[in-house]
Amino acid sequence: MKKNKIGRWLFFVAVLALIGWKLYSNKQELNAETELGKTVRAYVPVEVAQPQFDTLAEQLTADGIFLPAKEMLVISETAGRVLQVYKNKGETVREGDLIAKIDDELLSIELEATQTNLDKLRRDEERVKKLIAGEALPKNKLEEVQLGIAAAVAKTKVLRKQIGNTSIKATMNGILGMRFIERGSVIGPGIQVAQITSLDKLFLMVKVIEKDILNVRKGQSVRIAADVYPNITLTGKVTNIGLRADNAYNYDVEIEVANPKDSPLRSGMHARAIFTANKVRQGLTIPRRAIAGSLQDAKVYVVKDSTAQLRPVVLGSIHGDRVEVTSGLDSTDQVVLTGQLNLTDGARVQVTKAGQ
Repeated sequence: MKKNKIGRWLFFVAVLALIGWKLYSNKQELNAETELGKTVRAYVPVEVAQPQFDTLAEQLTADGIFLPAKEMLVISETAGRVLQVYKNKGETVREGDLIAKIDDELLSIELEATQTNLDKLRRDEERVKKLIAGEALPKNKLEEVQLGIAAAVAKTKVLRKQIGNTSIKATMNGILGMRFIERGSVIGPGIQVAQITSLDKLFLMVKVIEKDILNVRKGQSVRIAADVYPNITLTGKVTNIGLRADNAYNYDVEIEVANPKDSPLRSGMHARAIFTANKVRQGLTIPRRAIAGSLQDAKVYVVKDSTAQLRPVVLGSIHGDRVEVTSGLDSTDQVVLTGQLNLTDGARVQVTKAGQ
């Protein structure tokens, strides 16, 4: 019995020893893997490029939205009930097309009565002339009749104009973008009836900062890149420059653009205007992807002795996928292009590829 207890005790000790050895072995392997990971991550792989001098044209880029070059509200000039509506929203209209008809029955009755009175006055004028010729009436009677005729003629013109106003017509060519009345509506003078928009030409409205506005000229040709057509470049012309800055010291610039039929644009779409000056110059540039952070607070990583150094730079103009650096770099520096997210100032790096 005692031998059995000793045997079980020895077996239990052996199991504990085996478990302890296994735990120790696993810890050694984990430590080895950790050291290996530290060794692998001791250097951050990066791609670098050197700044280069490029021939630059003075360029200014501004974002904006398209607005219709021509848009007009159709306003009622009379009062009455809408008898009929002839055009619906979204339909193309030509100048003079009938949009709606207002009840003109009372005006027509009044015009008929006025014309009848005018005919009577003209007959009276002939009788009075004959009586005056026979000295049966004084001459001032003819003047009274003629004044009545003039008043009737004037009233006839007014009534015809008012009747004409009951036919509400399109004031320009375009598309009926909005219609504010329906059959049976009662409207009055000054009420908006419809809105007509022409998209044959558009205005790209952009804002230009104070230091650049003097480089923008009226009549200047501008390249336009619409967001919806990234592979198409349009040409516009500056038609107006704001005379006064807004609270942010930006000036409004209006650029006229012909709306292409094969790639039509709509009001409210975003686009970028690219102003280019005639003069060119040499400038030090780097790829735009080398910038760490924003363009307003630009920094780049420069590799020195296998170490990444975070360096602030001052940027100039942007030219496609490259950006001008006015200070902070020279042409011999090695600027990090990729791997910035894994870098900190002073981190050890290993250059894996030289970029452009």
